[in-house]
Amino acid sequence: MDRLSLTSTFKTASAALRGVCLLAFFSCTATTALAAQQVDIISAADSGYQQSLVENIRDSLHGSGINVRTFNTNSDKSFNNNEQLIISIGSDAASLLNQNNIVTSQLRILANVDADKIPAQKNTSYLSMTQPHCRQFALIRLLNDEWQTVSLLLPEADVALTHRLESCANRYQLTLQVILIDQYINIIDALNSALSESDVLLALPDNSVYNAGTIKSILLTTYRHKVPVIGFSESFVRAGALAAIHSSTKQLGKQTAELIKKHYKNQSIKQHIIYPDDFDVTINKDVAKSLGILTPDRKALIKNLKNKNNE
Repeated sequence: MDRLSLTSTFKTASAALRGVCLLAFFSCTATTALAAQQVDIISAADSGYQQSLVENIRDSLHGSGINVRTFNTNSDKSFNNNEQLIISIGSDAASLLNQNNIVTSQLRILANVDADKIPAQKNTSYLSMTQPHCRQFALIRLLNDEWQTVSLLLPEADVALTHRLESCANRYQLTLQVILIDQYINIIDALNSALSESDVLLALPDNSVYNAGTIKSILLTTYRHKVPVIGFSESFVRAGALAAIHSSTKQLGKQTAELIKKHYKNQSIKQHIIYPDDFDVTINKDVAKSLGILTPDRKALIKNLKNKNNE
């Protein structure tokens, strides 16, 4: 074979090799990108709140290149450890992942995250739908700097939770009075005892204490004692609580989307427990007027709360 033929053959082979390398590169890149841009979200189909949160997560991810697949807790989907990131919303979705022994990266969104009761699983972070305890005490202090004693109803003794709450109360020069419901005849009996020496009642998101069957009676009892209630949701305030800090599904959806984007930028979610970074404050002006309470400007309250390190 002459030199010209050898040169031509070498060039052809080199071009073919480059083509194979480029094809392999783009195939690997495409496969990696596809895997990296997939997130599964599990939620309860019968929960309007959870479905609203799912839609807000999807909306906040629009244009990011991250594909969202949604499943409900009743689906036949079998989750495995090949998933890049799984988002579970609510306790039923979290239980589903536990049943499947999923150890891949997860973000679990729960109504109330108890730091002492969640396992320290690798690659698993928790986002609370409700506010951190110290933020609640910060609100109480900002609402009235003369209040001294904050009462709290717990279904039973919880040493770790009480310690955390007392630490928050002390930070804002408040005295915490914990009333254990299991030591009384019923919840109203416990409440009457709590309100006898209290400036304000702090309601924590515990369905065994505050539910459709008890909230009305609790609010009527506190109103008779002229003791305001700090709730944990906008609907609680509409029902008769004085005020509450709360995050909307839009705010939580945006924060969740940012955490997902961070994960796929190879900046893993380092926090084990995450609280809402955006929130609103609702005040019941009618209740405030009836109780003779002058409340600060709502926007000023929010600004002050966001300036405080109160997690």
